[in-house]
Amino acid sequence: MLILCDFDGTVTEEDVTNLIWDRYIWPDWRERLLPPYREGKATTLDLMAAGYREITATADELLDAVRKDVRLRKGFAEFAQRCKQVGWPLHVVSCGLDWYIRAFLPPGVPYHCYAAEHQGRWIVKLPPDVELTPACDFKIHVMEKLLKQHGKRDTVFIGDGRNDFPIARECDRVFAVKNSTLGKMCREAGVACVAFETFDEVAGGLGL
Repeated sequence: MLILCDFDGTVTEEDVTNLIWDRYIWPDWRERLLPPYREGKATTLDLMAAGYREITATADELLDAVRKDVRLRKGFAEFAQRCKQVGWPLHVVSCGLDWYIRAFLPPGVPYHCYAAEHQGRWIVKLPPDVELTPACDFKIHVMEKLLKQHGKRDTVFIGDGRNDFPIARECDRVFAVKNSTLGKMCREAGVACVAFETFDEVAGGLGL
């Protein structure tokens, strides 16, 4: 199997970007930034770029501000180790940013995400080796690339959010954080998914 896992709100219990934006940009950022994204008029990259360009603080300053509030979901490190033991590639696939995923993700877990540079303010962009057409989803692009790398095999997606739904529809098995937007969207669209709260439950569901 190929295991693909979202980061914010999935590997972590909290969305790291939400924590940062709640502290560093407008109090009404949800009302200002989310409607165009939800209506399909803006991509996740557009959304991330719009929010982070308002922030002048450095990565170290931002990490210091949120570190105490970021918790890994129970069982993730053990789940990653078990996947390695049975030979199932596990990759984190996220529309979050490289510098904070690198800071919080356990060592040795590969990740694919947006890149960011601090030039007085933050510039968010695709990784240097990725080119997407407007109609192409970043997470699906990563999955297709990984399937070429690891060979054709069943795919598992683990996630929680709206931007996880396109890739979830393409995977053989889906695990959605309990009471999450992804779970709701899957149920409404008739996409089979299993609700979970800890990675121990995901491991059990996969027979690990």
